[in-house]
Amino acid sequence: LRKRKDADWFAEPVPADTPGYLEMIKSPMDYGTISAALEAGSYADAEAFAADVRLVASNAVAYSPELDNDCNKAARANLAAFEAAFLKQGLATDGGEAAKAATAAAKPATRKRKSAA
Repeated sequence: LRKRKDADWFAEPVPADTPGYLEMIKSPMDYGTISAALEAGSYADAEAFAADVRLVASNAVAYSPELDNDCNKAARANLAAFEAAFLKQGLATDGGEAAKAATAAAKPATRKRKSAA
């Protein structure tokens, strides 16, 4: 995930002086922290690792809820890529439901056309 072009948003912890972030986000997480935990062998299992990756996306979407926000779009795209890889590696325990949901959520929002009446 860290190699994705849109992963820069999540590479390091959000700066402490980001307005309202720490008041809104009670459990900050980022890819750098996840990498350090992986290297230290801190995750009990694949699900604990996945929970932190999902937390990165959840935090980003919660703080930047607008669907057209660049960080929000990157979070949804990164989560979709993660869930697909997690499923492909045989680590998903939900039969691929998280991957399907993340892929659907990552699709660009489309506006409904008004019918000509």
